[in-house]
Amino acid sequence: MSKTVSFIGGLLAGAGALGVAGMKLFQSKMVVEIESPKSFEETCEAIEKTIPEFADEGWGFPFDKWNFYKVFEKNNIEVPDIRKLTVYFICNARLSAKVINENNAMAGIMPCSWAVMEKTDGKTYIAKMNIGLMSKMFTGTIKETMEIVEETEKRMFEKIFS
Repeated sequence: MSKTVSFIGGLLAGAGALGVAGMKLFQSKMVVEIESPKSFEETCEAIEKTIPEFADEGWGFPFDKWNFYKVFEKNNIEVPDIRKLTVYFICNARLSAKVINENNAMAGIMPCSWAVMEKTDGKTYIAKMNIGLMSKMFTGTIKETMEIVEETEKRMFEKIFS
């Protein structure tokens, strides 16, 4: 009997450890940082030029970019690794409506935001949610719509980085 209890205990402990490790890996990949081959200014200009090129697919900027770094400066907050930080809000209202109609709470993660930052290493990065990975947590319309967003983002980044 004690061998069976030990076996089941070991099985449960192993499954628990695997679950925690999987969750940690998932969390570390949920937000990605993509290095831009361009300077901060060139990356921002490329985003501002590229997104309107997708207007026929419904994409655009629902409101102006946000110079997030100025918020830090205004409040005397130091962010030691970042020299510049601008956030862009990118949306496709038709796709957003499909997702929100399935689950109203999803409005809390819209619109998509991309943070363009220049770090003290002199390199420029774009940080964003990993929509492809996030889509794996859903089914049906939400999953399908997020997969469309992921594919479109790939095409956008090809243009931004070219």
